[in-house]
Amino acid sequence: MKKTFKAIGIVATIGIMLVSAYMLGTTQAETITEIQTVTETREVVPDGYIPLHDNIVDMDAVIDFSATEYGLQLYFEDGSGYFWER
Repeated sequence: MKKTFKAIGIVATIGIMLVSAYMLGTTQAETITEIQTVTETREVVPDGYIPLHDNIVDMDAVIDFSATEYGLQLYFEDGSGYFWER
C-alpha cells in the first residue's frame, strides 16, 4: 500500500513538473527590436601588428646575412641588400 502511494506521488510530481515546464516554455516576453546604424568607421589593427614603413625592414624577405666588425649586411629575396653600420 505504501509503495502504491509513493508511486502515485512520484507520477503526480513528474506530471506537475511537465505541465509547469510546458507552460513556462510557451510564455513569451515581448520582443524588442533595436535598429542600430553605423555612424563611424574605425580601422581595427591586431595586437602585435607593425606596419612596414620605409624605416622598417621586412625580416621575412631576408634570405642571408653577414656580420663584420663594421656592421651587418642583409640580403633580400629580390637580390637587393641593406647595410647597418656599427
